[in-house]
Amino acid sequence: SSVVQDKDGYIWIATTNGLQRYDGSSFITFKSSRNNPQALPSNHIYALFKDSRQNLWLLSENQKVGTFDTKKFVFKEVPLEVRGAGITIRHFFEGPGGQIMLITVEGHFFRFDESRQIFILQDEMFPKPSNWKCNEIVWDAVARKYWLGCDSGLVQFDPFSKRVNYRGHNPDNDPVINAFKEQRLVNSLFTDAKGNLTYSSWPPRTSFARYFRYYRKTGQVKKYEFVKQLGYHEHRGVLQQRNGRIWFYGMPFFGEWTDDSPDLNLIANEYRGEQSIKFDYANHAFEDKESNIWIATDNGLYIFNPDAQIFNTFKLVRPDGKPAIEAPVQALAELDNGKIIVGCWGAGIFCYDQDLNPAPVPRSISARRLSVWDMAINHKTRDLWITLQAGGLIVYNQKSEKAVEIYPEIFKRSTIRQVDEDTSGNLWFGTHNGALIKWDLKKSGNDPSKGYELVYESGMSHKVHFDYKGYIWLATLGHGIVKLDAKTYKVVKTFTSEGKEGERLFMNSPGDMTYYDDTTLIVSAGCLNIINTRTNKISYISADHGLPSNTTESVERDEKGTIWAGMTNGICRINLKRKLVTYYDRRDGIAWDKFNLAGVKELRDGRIVFFTDHNFLVFDPKRFGQQSLPPKPYITGFKLAGNALSLDSILWAKRAILKYSNTSISVNFSALSYLQQQKMHYYYMLDPLDKDWIRTDRPVEVTYNYLPPGQYVFKVKSENADGIASQDIATLPIVVRAPAWKTWWFYSLIGLLLIVILYLIDRERVKRRRSLLQVRTQIAKNLTDDISSTLNNINVLSEIAKIKADKNVEQSKDFIDQISDKSRHMIEAMDDMLWSIAPENDSMKQTVLRIKEVTDGMRIASDTEIDLIVDNKIQLLELDMKVRHEFFFFYKEALAFLLSNNQCRQIFVNINRVKSKLFIEILSECQDTADDFRVKFAKAVDRRVKALSADMDIMADNKSFSVILYVDIK
Repeated sequence: SSVVQDKDGYIWIATTNGLQRYDGSSFITFKSSRNNPQALPSNHIYALFKDSRQNLWLLSENQKVGTFDTKKFVFKEVPLEVRGAGITIRHFFEGPGGQIMLITVEGHFFRFDESRQIFILQDEMFPKPSNWKCNEIVWDAVARKYWLGCDSGLVQFDPFSKRVNYRGHNPDNDPVINAFKEQRLVNSLFTDAKGNLTYSSWPPRTSFARYFRYYRKTGQVKKYEFVKQLGYHEHRGVLQQRNGRIWFYGMPFFGEWTDDSPDLNLIANEYRGEQSIKFDYANHAFEDKESNIWIATDNGLYIFNPDAQIFNTFKLVRPDGKPAIEAPVQALAELDNGKIIVGCWGAGIFCYDQDLNPAPVPRSISARRLSVWDMAINHKTRDLWITLQAGGLIVYNQKSEKAVEIYPEIFKRSTIRQVDEDTSGNLWFGTHNGALIKWDLKKSGNDPSKGYELVYESGMSHKVHFDYKGYIWLATLGHGIVKLDAKTYKVVKTFTSEGKEGERLFMNSPGDMTYYDDTTLIVSAGCLNIINTRTNKISYISADHGLPSNTTESVERDEKGTIWAGMTNGICRINLKRKLVTYYDRRDGIAWDKFNLAGVKELRDGRIVFFTDHNFLVFDPKRFGQQSLPPKPYITGFKLAGNALSLDSILWAKRAILKYSNTSISVNFSALSYLQQQKMHYYYMLDPLDKDWIRTDRPVEVTYNYLPPGQYVFKVKSENADGIASQDIATLPIVVRAPAWKTWWFYSLIGLLLIVILYLIDRERVKRRRSLLQVRTQIAKNLTDDISSTLNNINVLSEIAKIKADKNVEQSKDFIDQISDKSRHMIEAMDDMLWSIAPENDSMKQTVLRIKEVTDGMRIASDTEIDLIVDNKIQLLELDMKVRHEFFFFYKEALAFLLSNNQCRQIFVNINRVKSKLFIEILSECQDTADDFRVKFAKAVDRRVKALSADMDIMADNKSFSVILYVDIK
């Protein structure tokens, strides 16, 4: 029902099934939702209106009005202050000061109060007779006045002077009011840039509308009636383009209104293909930023641009007004007088002037209904040579306007398919049966019936081309291209698809050829074959380089060096230096886009003509120049895992932030250019994932299924058909957050934790070393004290022994025995000290070995049976040095006490582990045990028990003594 364009370039479309946004490639549809107060009020949108502040207003079927945020996709209703049962909104209107108003079917005016965000009923804004109902209102920018079209006539209102003029009340004697003083019903008002006023009127009891136009400059009034042209019709609206063109539309028509014609220049309302329009109602028309016209109809949305029409198709028409015919166009030539001769197979010859209007064919050839194949004008004689079916020739003299038709025997009644002229005025003919025949101007004496010579025979001739360097290039069916010396007739080179590597044609049936420069020949042979005439090297521009298919039929170079290739379906424009291909077909206004073999001709003014089986196509290559910068591309959509996200929110945040577990994205982009959209190239990349730009010829949805954690920037730039890239590059930063265990702070925390652990381990190691050192120092100190004490005792006893040696020998011996015992004890203590502080003994295994060694020594010295049992698990215990030391000395001192203070026949020792307890059990059989023995034993080992924080149990009777020591080893 309606169509507008927002400030960013998106097209917004009001339909019966929602509001749609179009970016030139894809649509987004917005619909109503009962559970979402910010959604559309209804799926059926009646009208759209874009105000001067770029706000998008919409009117729904339930008569709700409001604005739709084109960024956030949010609808905001603006209520009417007075809403009666009879209020029906007709359309929006914006005054010259930016005031937004609503016009109702009942003739009321509502003004938008921006401060209150409400429409206020304000009929007094535009004074008029109280019984007149307003149908339409427009602002006259030239007169700076309002015009109101009412059911009872025309009203003029000056907002500055507050003066009102209308029929029966015209104090300003306004000429427009005077001109239409008899007019009652006024509808569809509009004023053009010159201030001319136009309106329609459909009075009661009449069967059709009439249109009136007042010309301000002359004061003239013209009346138009389109009923004869349109039959029954209903007027819906007017579109005034920025260039001044005016279009009327309604049911069922769309056409241009010009001052010099009583009828509309209608767009044919009939379906003929993609480039036609078919509708019953044209509801709205809109001109976008590129002057494209969008037509909203009951049969869809259409777009066209009459001023951008580049391709022009011409039918085969004669000036007598007879209906045009369709026939294969085969040849074209320009006469010296500017007339253009067109030759067709089976339909004869047609003539046009420079503007391609049908013109009379020269009489001498006009009556001939011939099958023409090719034409050439001899630049020496200025004669026009026309080649025919069955080996015939027509030679037309432009000065005498006479023509001769001949059938030289040398052609053997074979169709002369091609003709070209060399620099000497000689003509070279290629025939259907494969003969290359030369007509020599000098030898013939300019007699078309003489001077022919067979030069070469091969396959059917598709093209004969003279290269101005003295060579004839012959394109043949199935035999490739033959290059001959025009003077000696010798074959210089043959190009086929079976030739040397790098010198092969794409296929053996070339169709057309043209020179690009002095050393480059362009040949249509499937794809475009680019032959270097110096090196004979061949390269290709094929479907791999952007051609729609490898089906080129004809080829021509324009004045700027651009190559044009006619295909079996469409035309390609090729920038040879950059290998950029732009494709045109019926979507670009080409009525028939299947072009003939070698069917192209360049006119003297630079226009190019392509031939088809039905008509011929003419265009000016200069109009294709796109030296200006292409439109800037935009990011138009962003999807995460297939779900569309709010692009406005992403752009506002200046980046898209993704979780590491969901990184499948799709990005849409478009230049929002509906005129150039299909003729642009796009380059995109995701930096740094993509190492180079990726090309695409259409706005697309680019998908990346997985992105590793990191920071990326999606970039896209546009490029026109001339290879000029846009200066502005659209960018979208994308951040993929890493999981917690892959973040820098996590790594930092782990590093810090490792440092702390290493520090604690090192501290514990140092602590243990210090503790061990302290233990060893303490052990050494204790043993040193024992040794020192023993030495002092020995010293004292020695002195006493010397004194008693002379007086009491027996007592002296006793002292000597004590000295001996103490010396032995000192040696043992020194040995124990040295063993204890040696680092190599710092293990339980060595402690067990020391216990066994001490046990063996006591067994021998006391002649007592000592059975020692040590569990193998004891050697695996990791006990600190102090525990091992105290445990060892407990065992030694306990055993020594038993042996020295009691007569024991046998001692049993068991060292083992029970759960977290290390225990030593000593059982002995003794002859006699004193009552205080238990107390003495406990006192002897008390220091060791306390140092171990151990528990000790002692059991004794007159025959046995046992002790168990439990040491906690947790």
